[in-house]
Amino acid sequence: MSCKHKATGTWRIKPNGNKSVAVGNVLLSEAFFRKYGLDREISKLKAKGVDLAKLAELMVAYKLGDNFSIFKAHEFIMEPVIRERFGLDEFSAKTLYRAVERLGQNRERIVTTFRQRVLKEYGPQISDVIFDWTSLVYFGYKPELAMRGHSKDGHPEECQMTVGVAQAAKPLCIPLGLTVMPGNTHDSKHMVRSYDQVKGDLRKDTTMIFDAGANCKDVLDRIVLDGNNFLTRKKLNKSDDKLFGSFSRDKWECVDAEKGEYCLKKRFPSRVNYYFFSEELYDLNMASRKKKADKLYREAVSLQNDIDKGKKLKRRYQIGNDLIEARIYLQTKLTHMTEQEARDYILERTIDGREGFFCLTSNLDLNPYAIRKMYRDKDCVEKLFSSMKSDIGIRPIRAWTDDGVYGVLLIGFLAQALIAMTRLLAKPADGKATKFISDAMQKLTLTVRRKGMEGTEFILSNFNSLNQSILRAFGIIPEVFRCENKRKKGVISSLRPRAAGSWTTVKFYRFLFLSADAITQVCQSQE
Repeated sequence: MSCKHKATGTWRIKPNGNKSVAVGNVLLSEAFFRKYGLDREISKLKAKGVDLAKLAELMVAYKLGDNFSIFKAHEFIMEPVIRERFGLDEFSAKTLYRAVERLGQNRERIVTTFRQRVLKEYGPQISDVIFDWTSLVYFGYKPELAMRGHSKDGHPEECQMTVGVAQAAKPLCIPLGLTVMPGNTHDSKHMVRSYDQVKGDLRKDTTMIFDAGANCKDVLDRIVLDGNNFLTRKKLNKSDDKLFGSFSRDKWECVDAEKGEYCLKKRFPSRVNYYFFSEELYDLNMASRKKKADKLYREAVSLQNDIDKGKKLKRRYQIGNDLIEARIYLQTKLTHMTEQEARDYILERTIDGREGFFCLTSNLDLNPYAIRKMYRDKDCVEKLFSSMKSDIGIRPIRAWTDDGVYGVLLIGFLAQALIAMTRLLAKPADGKATKFISDAMQKLTLTVRRKGMEGTEFILSNFNSLNQSILRAFGIIPEVFRCENKRKKGVISSLRPRAAGSWTTVKFYRFLFLSADAITQVCQSQE
């Protein structure tokens, strides 16, 4: 028996004049700027023309949404619904490029405003601040920031710039500082810049946590003189190798029996060294050493085969300079070794005796377990960089001036700060990936439905539990509100306004920010 499916009216495609715009991230960005005083501070930076704060809010919202380019962001801002909501007249894309540079010129002032507002609210809870740095590839050479250096972004052949972030440790994980320096800047030099940016706003006795790259005497002395503490990883030397050679599970303190972690504390006048051994880390290091030894063995076998066959040496064994004449003779030790002897020989020389060991140093004399946990929580700033690069999308950088680079990175920083505050304020968002949060807000759309002579209807669509909780956390919609009149009583669960000609876009958006009493008055006036 055949059953023919009859298409319903909904699925009969018929072009219409309806228009849908993603407004979730717009509402969220606007509430974020207002909550932390960024709108007022940024508005002061430009006296004439388009309000700079409104452009910044919209660019942060676009960064969390489609995030293609500044040019595409201009197309999004020029949507009639968006322009009417923010009271903007039409302007060219050049205005947006100039706005990005103006934001870059005043990045320190903007970041400081956000940090001070956060510390005013959460300052007593912030006892540890984590610092870290990464590099961003730049496909060009115009800005002075673009320099060649050690790449952490997978493009050693290209120019780059280094970005530093200071972030409150767990459980807050709020970014507090942003620094940008040329691509060849060493971590120790960048640490001084990052630390100086935030130290004036932090309370005394705050612990600064950072990696071994920034561990140098000048940095440590600067932190201690300011009345703060430090925790970092120590660069190992030959004296440490002697200590590792005398390792004994009976003499070292057991930190975690399940994971096989042990610690030995050595106290010095200005610091305490915490030497750790981890069986889990030992297994990982040994696996890495074996992989490296296997690669070296295969390389030696390949070279021996070329020698036996009389082939020309591969380019990697030659001097790449035509002005230098050299006669190179290579031989391997494989001719008088069996395969197993050769593998054992190269593995023995690959192992350096530091497998499974690491050392943390601090001016704090604490329990080894507490010190290890404080340092391991540093991974939250590494996740922040991963989010900024992959989810927020701060790369590739499409700017041709230093101020433009600063501005683009500032927008990405504010977008990441918004996500961090969302996780903190909205419980359902805690632990959610950046992409899940931004997508949930991006799905919230405003549909403008043209009804001919009857006027225009505005409909918010695609609510879900996550974006509703976020809207409530930022005060965009109230927790619960009632609308009582002669014909209807009870809790309003929908934000869809009546299809009345008196509703305009601006009035509709204002509806989202009204108090419960004001909403009741609006509802009564509409009946």
